[in-house]
Amino acid sequence: MKKWLMLAVMVFVLSACGNTTWVLEKERVGEVGEVASYVNHLQLSLPDFRGYSVFTISEGKKMVVVSTGTSNQTLEFVELETTKERTTITVTEKQEETDETNPYILIGVSKIKGELVVVNEDGEEFAEK
Repeated sequence: MKKWLMLAVMVFVLSACGNTTWVLEKERVGEVGEVASYVNHLQLSLPDFRGYSVFTISEGKKMVVVSTGTSNQTLEFVELETTKERTTITVTEKQEETDETNPYILIGVSKIKGELVVVNEDGEEFAEK
């Protein structure tokens, strides 16, 4: 019994050490005022900007807003890889018409280590704003 309890505790501790990532639903963007303002700015003033911007949200967590720069593409989160020197977010760009002037995705990250890079599945980097 002690071995199982010890194993369960170790699994819990190791899982807590990992980097948590989530995609925020666009309907909830208003919950993060600074991010909502930036998304509005993307739609009205930066319709051609293909890139990302990082915001600090609650408890030091980060919100990464990635935009396509074209109204006929959408984005899907693929994965987050973290090394000592670099945090890499990978997204997929899909050809799909949207109602947004500059389609975007809201990716939450619990911690960014080193340099942040956002790439598509072909390895093409998004510009940082």
